[in-house]
Amino acid sequence: MPGISQSLTLIAIPESLAPVTDFVRIGAREANLPELHMSQLDLVIEEILVNVWRYSYPEGAPGTVVITYSVPRPQEMEVEVADQGIEFDPLTADPPDLTPDLSRRPAGGLGIFLLKSFASSLNYRRQQGWNRLSFGISANS
Repeated sequence: MPGISQSLTLIAIPESLAPVTDFVRIGAREANLPELHMSQLDLVIEEILVNVWRYSYPEGAPGTVVITYSVPRPQEMEVEVADQGIEFDPLTADPPDLTPDLSRRPAGGLGIFLLKSFASSLNYRRQQGWNRLSFGISANS
C-alpha cells in the first residue's frame, strides 16, 4: 500500500466492529473524504467484518482480523482487511439478485455488491495463509 500505513489487529468478533470503524474513520479524516464517503465506508467495513467473523473461522475457534489503511494522496484512501481464516475470494461470488421485493430477497451478497459500487479499486489475494481484501476510496468516485 502506498503512503504511510496504519494497522489495527483485533479478535474477529462482533465487539470489534466499533473500534475498527473508529480506526478507519481516522484514515478517512486524514484523507479528507466527504462525510457521505465515510458513511459508505462504515457500511462496507461492517459488511466485510460480519463475513469474517461469521465465515472465516470455524465456530468457536479464535481468529484475528488486521485492518490496514493508508492515504496515498489527499482525498484518497486504501484499506485492507486481512484474516487467516478459511480461504474465500469474495470477488468470485455471484452477484445478488436485486429484482425481488426486499422482503423476498435471500440474505447475503450485498456487502461485496456495495463494495464494488463504492470502491475506486478492489482486489483479493491469498498470501501465505492470509485472505487479503483491499479496496480504494476516492472523493471523486
